[in-house]
Order: sequence, then structure tokens, then C-alpha cells
Amino acid sequence: MPAEKAPDFCLPALDGNKVCLKDLRGKVILLSFWVTWCPACQADLPRKEIFARSLDSSRFSFFTINVTGREADPRQVKPFIREYGYRFPVLLDEGRSTYDAYGLTSVPASVLIDPEGNIVGRYDERTPFIEIVDAIGHLLDR
Repeated sequence: MPAEKAPDFCLPALDGNKVCLKDLRGKVILLSFWVTWCPACQADLPRKEIFARSLDSSRFSFFTINVTGREADPRQVKPFIREYGYRFPVLLDEGRSTYDAYGLTSVPASVLIDPEGNIVGRYDERTPFIEIVDAIGHLLDR
């Protein structure tokens, strides 16, 4: 079965920068899609922040993508991030365009992309975080 290429995107970040997937080729990438009102997202984000800070950023990139099209009020994203002190990069989806392009149906949802730009895993809130960590480890060991 041929590899599934990750759909490219260029999204604005909360810090004003723009992030394009094609610029990250060569790295293992974890994308985590979330919204502020979701209790499972609120439980998921702190673990991922700590984990992402522990990895070599020359080989691994972690981005969260706020699904603005599922937010009650997208203006609450920046205060939410500030309130919890998160330092990971937050990208803002254009409505639901990236979320939909990746075939996601729930939040939180994560997508793991290999250094060649192929999707190697899609995970929802039922996936134990250790399973995602294990998959990242295998990609980094190649």
C-alpha cells in the first residue's frame, strides 16, 4: 500500500509567524489538534508540552493546531494559552480546513508524520499517550 502523504498547510501561529509543513521535511512531526472547551484536550496538552520539550528539536517538531472552526470564540485561544503557561507553538487552523484535510473527526486528535512527509499514525483521545511516544521513538531510531 502506498504511503499516505501528509497534506501540506501554511498556518498562522499565535506568535505572528507562519508555519508551513513543507519547511519541516526531514523531521519527525507531531501535530495535536484541540479546542479550548474540550476537557480531554485540557488533560492532553500538559503531557505533550513536557514531552515535546524533552526531545531534540533538530530532529523532532511538535505543533498544536487550534481548530478555530470548532471554537465557540476563537479570541479565547490566546488567553487560554497564556493562562496555562504553554510554550509550545500554537497554529490556528483556517476554520476546519487542516483538521478536515487530515480526515479527523474528534478532538483531541494527533497526527504523526515521518521525515519523508508521510502520515504514520492518527490518534484520538482513547489512544494511550505512551503509544504515541513509542511510535515517535521508533521513527527517531531509524
